[in-house]
Amino acid sequence: MNISRTSHVELFFRKVIRKDSDEISLDADMIRLLIAIDENKSLYQIAEEVDMETTTLKKTLSKLLEQRLIEPVKKDIPYLDRVFLEALRINLSKIIGPMAEILIEDVVADMELKTSEIPVNQAAELINNLSLEIPEEKGRIEFKKSMLNIINKR
Repeated sequence: MNISRTSHVELFFRKVIRKDSDEISLDADMIRLLIAIDENKSLYQIAEEVDMETTTLKKTLSKLLEQRLIEPVKKDIPYLDRVFLEALRINLSKIIGPMAEILIEDVVADMELKTSEIPVNQAAELINNLSLEIPEEKGRIEFKKSMLNIINKR
């Protein structure tokens, strides 16, 4: 299992209550991961939260699946719409000029996403990553405020 943003940003798991009386065996990593699993958090968010090495996370996730303590959940995550992306481009252009569009493409690529498929739950991360590219603090603050107003209106 590859735990990367691109392939598993939309992968969710939920805990399962087993009705059988089979014995289960949990190690510390399994307990830590099981506690963090929430069907409202993507696997990427859980990986960030538990701060496990990728190989350990993969093995631990596999063990929990084998013991039927968790199961995958299919969720449809909405993507940022064109209106939001256009507002993002306009607000960033006000601060840094015509390079805004290129910067957005670069930051989105660094986040291992496609511009047309940015999950809504990563909007704040995108805004923060873009603001880090703005050289002046005043501009960073202005950009974040303008985008926060747009997010709050939604």
